[in-house]
Amino acid sequence: MGCATATIKYLVFIFNALCAILGIGVIVVNAIALKDVAEETRPIVIVFIVIGSIVFLISFFGCCGSIKQSTCLTWMYCIIMLILLVLSCVLCFAYVNHINESQIAHEQLNTAWEKQKNGTDAMGTYQTTFKCCGITGPIDYTKSNLTIPTSCYVTNSTATTSTHTVYPDGCLKKMIDFFEQATKLVKVFGWILIAVEAAAFVCSTILGIHFNNEERRTRY
Repeated sequence: MGCATATIKYLVFIFNALCAILGIGVIVVNAIALKDVAEETRPIVIVFIVIGSIVFLISFFGCCGSIKQSTCLTWMYCIIMLILLVLSCVLCFAYVNHINESQIAHEQLNTAWEKQKNGTDAMGTYQTTFKCCGITGPIDYTKSNLTIPTSCYVTNSTATTSTHTVYPDGCLKKMIDFFEQATKLVKVFGWILIAVEAAAFVCSTILGIHFNNEERRTRY
């Protein structure tokens, strides 16, 4: 085996190891982000978890193919990696990069606000979670002639006294910031995974071609 072939062989092994590590990273990060991202983006996050799981599993084929110099395993790995690479690119380009966190936050809060005006404490969950009050602030309740709910209050206790203060901030900005941070984390790991997948695909393709050429030479 020549020096170039050995180099490519070990590069494939290294990229497969990186794919396995990144696969685990994608699974963990997206699993954590699953409860934080907006409801509309959860299917995309779930797909990334599935891709991360598949990448982790098929890294085994790449490692075995490069170490054992198996043409069949190497090409099987190349094909699967190409499919995953295309799918990852579609998700990042067509879906994740076009998520509008502001619009999603507006829609969710407007729906909850309408229910709040009808007597249902639909804003309570958002206000407790994000430590906020109303959509833009406590003034929303005043303008709508509604009583400010207990979920809008923060209790400040000392050894002798206990005071209740209304959260001054509205929920809209806090929700947008929260969704943006969660989505950004998903994007970063998605793009890193695409880069490693592409490198692994290129190196394994070169290695597969070399294995084919070696088999062809042994026949003559």
